[in-house]
Amino acid sequence: MAMTAVEKPKTRSDLAQLAGRGPFSLIAMLAGVLVGYAAFAILLGGAVAILRGNESQLDLSENWGDLSNRGGLLLGGLLFLSFLLGGYIAGRMAWRRGAAHGVLVVLGSIVVVAVAAGLLRALTQPDDVKGITEALQRFGVPTTGEDWGNVEAVTWVASLGGMLLGSVLGGLLGERWFTKVSRRALDAEIDLRERMEASNDRLAPVDFGAESRTNGDVRTDGDVGGLSKDELYHRAQEQDIPGRSNMTKEELKEALQKQS
Repeated sequence: MAMTAVEKPKTRSDLAQLAGRGPFSLIAMLAGVLVGYAAFAILLGGAVAILRGNESQLDLSENWGDLSNRGGLLLGGLLFLSFLLGGYIAGRMAWRRGAAHGVLVVLGSIVVVAVAAGLLRALTQPDDVKGITEALQRFGVPTTGEDWGNVEAVTWVASLGGMLLGSVLGGLLGERWFTKVSRRALDAEIDLRERMEASNDRLAPVDFGAESRTNGDVRTDGDVGGLSKDELYHRAQEQDIPGRSNMTKEELKEALQKQS
């Protein structure tokens, strides 16, 4: 009877700390940020094209401060999908603490924008800054403090809520991928081991009846002190002792002695 292998939630975090990696992965967080923003740019451009193609009155390329509640909710939905993917990438790359890495992706997104804006103003010419600003404004993205101040509360809540919810959920899904893989691998290993042991039983039957002889010594069924681990396992298999596949030699002895 194969047992289901279960990985404890902190196992990978403990392994990372033992390997000197720490509880969090900066590379995973940055990858999630970049994927989130790239996915949002693609989805926003696609949504604008679809809305214009259908001659919709809703236009996401207008200033976000002028968006209706419906536009704000749609924007939040696009951010949710974008950062769901970003959080998933972060959680899967980090393979630990998926929810925490999801939160870090959102915080990192805000920090990256602030740092990028500061570097842009410090290192580029005014004409270049103006060109980038105008490009963002064509997609309705606020570029000044006054523009951000005019954004409606619904748009703020939907956008930040979509980013946070999507990123955390994505992080959990990314981390869970490794849990599923490790569980399936352990289950397959246990199942294969028991199949091989069952096959060996058929090829080379061993008599573990009331009397067992080894090197001329006679042992009763309850005397397991001199048996090898393989012999102990075979007896445990005959008596259908649960959990035998994961037991040590001493645990097998104790379990058999309790059964006798």
